[in-house]
Amino acid sequence: MKNTWGMVVAVAAFLIQFIIFGICLSFGIYVIELQNEFESGLSIISSIGSIHFGFLFCTGPFASFLMRKISYRRVCLLGAIMSSVGLSVLPFTPNIPFLIVFFGVLTGTGYCFLYIPSHTLSGLWFENNRGLVTGIVTSGSSLGGVAFPYLIEFLIGRFGWRGSFFILASLNLQTVVFSCLMRESPMQKAWVKSRTKYVSNNLTNSTQTIFTIHEDGNEFINNGTIFENCVPIQTVADQTRIDKQIKHTVKRSRMMKLLTNLPFVLFMINNLMWNLGCSVQLLLGPDYYTKIGFALRQAAVLLSVQQGTMVGGCVIGGILGNFRSLNRNGLFLISNILSGFCILTYTFPVLQTMAGLAIINSLFGLSSGISLGLLVILVSDFVGSQLIGDGMGYLMLASGIGMFIGPPLGGYLIEKTGSYDVAFYLSGTATLFSGVILLIIPIRGCFQKSKKYVISSVT
Repeated sequence: MKNTWGMVVAVAAFLIQFIIFGICLSFGIYVIELQNEFESGLSIISSIGSIHFGFLFCTGPFASFLMRKISYRRVCLLGAIMSSVGLSVLPFTPNIPFLIVFFGVLTGTGYCFLYIPSHTLSGLWFENNRGLVTGIVTSGSSLGGVAFPYLIEFLIGRFGWRGSFFILASLNLQTVVFSCLMRESPMQKAWVKSRTKYVSNNLTNSTQTIFTIHEDGNEFINNGTIFENCVPIQTVADQTRIDKQIKHTVKRSRMMKLLTNLPFVLFMINNLMWNLGCSVQLLLGPDYYTKIGFALRQAAVLLSVQQGTMVGGCVIGGILGNFRSLNRNGLFLISNILSGFCILTYTFPVLQTMAGLAIINSLFGLSSGISLGLLVILVSDFVGSQLIGDGMGYLMLASGIGMFIGPPLGGYLIEKTGSYDVAFYLSGTATLFSGVILLIIPIRGCFQKSKKYVISSVT
């Protein structure tokens, strides 16, 4: 097979997401148990999950920094070890701060180091079918969300919530094996070779001016004058000083490209609001189901229904993302708006039945899955292939901020009002706004073909 290692990397990334998001997305089951164990309010207990998701996403820029300094594989291995240690000590939890430190901070950061390198690398191995591959890989997170609620509900019933973490920690150790399979793509090797060019035959003894060319590949030299993105460096004998200046210039160039890219900045705001809204439904949903009369097993079924349709949504989003003639930005914002409407319908009494909630969860999972399936391909559209890793890091930071804010705020509103309706109004409105904000992108560009969104041309 022509791209055998690419398939290996994609399968490993799929299984990594299956495990880490299977555990993350099922934390709502533990919210019910932890309230009884520690006799604490919903806002305090839900903050454990929000801090976990917050660190999973907010440490994205740090993960991107490590990905540039060391290999993607080593970052994944670091994340596998951190998260396994964090989960393995949870059975000995004496109080809520202990859970916040080891599950929220340590495990959350470890999962970030696992998620971003593996997900980014799976896309870099497939240039032509990136949307389809990343959509399938992303479906691993939703498939984990289908299987793990049943597994965790069974483990809690058999071993208690403390004993269940022993099993989860042993499953999480498998990510060490998958991390070892994260191999550098041919595209990355080509970037390393062409990243900088020296106009010199003999670096040490040269008496000519040396020019370094940025990653854009723009090279204009005429009688000692340099144009566009080329940076002149005066003749030096010390190559180390030249290398330091190159690294500093490239780093500044990466950051400026992202922060001055209006569509990408709007995309970051979109992800902040979308995660703020959806995290409320995700972490507080199972507790809501039990409060309106459903058993814990039924709550697990509803959570699995949501994640099951999300699997299909991820694949559909990935397939549609491969069609460059399709307006992928428009499809993304429509799926965001649909997710917001679904959350608002949780407040309708007529739909507060098993069948009604299953329908709502199915539509919410499908629309959310389409959004997730398009995530990486839209980052590539907005910032270019060479900046996918950095773009994903900043995008995860925005997502993490939303995760930090959403569940504690929703839990606080529930405790103050005694009703889930206000929390779902907040959640649905934020999710709706996340889609609407993308319309700020100039109308002419917003409804043209997706290839028009490529802001940073890549040579």
